Amino acid sequence: MHTPSPRILLALSLISAGLFGCDEAPPPPSEVRSRLTEDLGHVLREAAAAGEGTAAAMPGAASFSVLERALGQGDTATSFRLARDLAARFSGTTTTRHGLVPTDPVEEGFDTDAIIEQLTLTIFTDANHLGGGVYQVPVELVCETTDIDEDGTAITSLDPDCVTAYGNIQPRIRVEEDGDDLAFAIQLGAGHDEPLIFTLSHTSLAMTVDLDGAEAAIEAVATAFGEAAPNARLEGRFTGRLEILGTAHARVSLTVDRAIAVAVADAGVDLDGSDAFRLATGAGQIARTELDGNAATASASLDVKATTLHIPGLDGMDLDLPGASLTMTGAAGQPVQLTNIGLGGSTTTLSKNGALGMSIDLNPNDGRSFAATITADEVAGTETITVTPKLDLRIFTDHAVLGDPAPVYDVTRVQLTGGLRGSDASDQVEVIGGAFSIATNPASYGFAATAGQCVSSTETFDSTSDDYYTQWTVGICN
Repeated sequence: MHTPSPRILLALSLISAGLFGCDEAPPPPSEVRSRLTEDLGHVLREAAAAGEGTAAAMPGAASFSVLERALGQGDTATSFRLARDLAARFSGTTTTRHGLVPTDPVEEGFDTDAIIEQLTLTIFTDANHLGGGVYQVPVELVCETTDIDEDGTAITSLDPDCVTAYGNIQPRIRVEEDGDDLAFAIQLGAGHDEPLIFTLSHTSLAMTVDLDGAEAAIEAVATAFGEAAPNARLEGRFTGRLEILGTAHARVSLTVDRAIAVAVADAGVDLDGSDAFRLATGAGQIARTELDGNAATASASLDVKATTLHIPGLDGMDLDLPGASLTMTGAAGQPVQLTNIGLGGSTTTLSKNGALGMSIDLNPNDGRSFAATITADEVAGTETITVTPKLDLRIFTDHAVLGDPAPVYDVTRVQLTGGLRGSDASDQVEVIGGAFSIATNPASYGFAATAGQCVSSTETFDSTSDDYYTQWTVGICN
């Protein structure tokens, strides 16, 4: 069944009604279809080829398995698990080896031909062209549902509630040329407000979302569903862009063009008070990935600016993230280089009802960042990760403030100098050229190892808490 969620459409309306204009006459439907076939097809196919050609150069979760084995998997070290998950999200180590491009575009939902066919045969047809470069979106595309009766027969119909909302929203797409670019604006409501703009050329595809001045789009969609417009304040703009730099050579980027500030609350509630949801983040290029399938090289960078988040409620939470950064370069058969791994210039904090519940510091005495090299030896079957100048992760947790039960222990500090080496054939991780330690509270669960020693971890059941935790052992390498 294919029925749009009213909540999703209402959320979409929160995007700005930014307009674009141009004096050139809009292209006829035949030209729009031709540009989609040629330009969009070229962009998507070259992007897929770039991903396939750089598969061996992109690190995946397996590249960090030696560190994962050393740190353990126990879920009772709550503070450490939260910090580890946070770092994994920032570094992208939870993604697949291919990262941005599916291994099999068709099987994993990235079918270029199907996308183009849907656009050219269903939306941008002569029949749907209302004139002036404006196309109606067929009601069947939005509101058609398929149900299976008792005999297993598929019955297709239009959802009546969706049809009513469709008539109020009047979804349309406006197309116009701007030099070599073809711009597509999504229109909503009787005022034809334009919350989303897509820009297509033969070598690029971009999406721009402008959050300023979204009141008209909000009201249009809210009215369509018989609801009052939400109490919200939206500021900022961001752009996602896919560029083709050559054959099987692509670059993807996400940029906050203007600082983002979002506040949402119930009707009549102060948007600056404790009962409003708020999110704010600074302007700048957040992420960039470049894939060169010919050279089998890949690079990526992450640079999240200072970000704050307030979640209202009886257990109101506040996250203060000073930033997050990472730069990665890789080539097939070569070590992966990670530099500028950091969490901003100060302490990351999580507070509850104004009280500090958790804090995270990364290398506070060493410039608040570090670098790492990941090397895989396919002949020996080993993986090595080395850090410069060191890894020093410090975590503070107050479970009384957070309102959760204390685990068997909390990890309070992780330190690594030199590096670690391990293999899938052994559950031991060897410390090379330095030292590796994990401090805990209570202290008896931690360990310290030096170069030449091996660390192994096992999951142990604690009958008191009825939970598992990681138990580390330091000894001679087998």
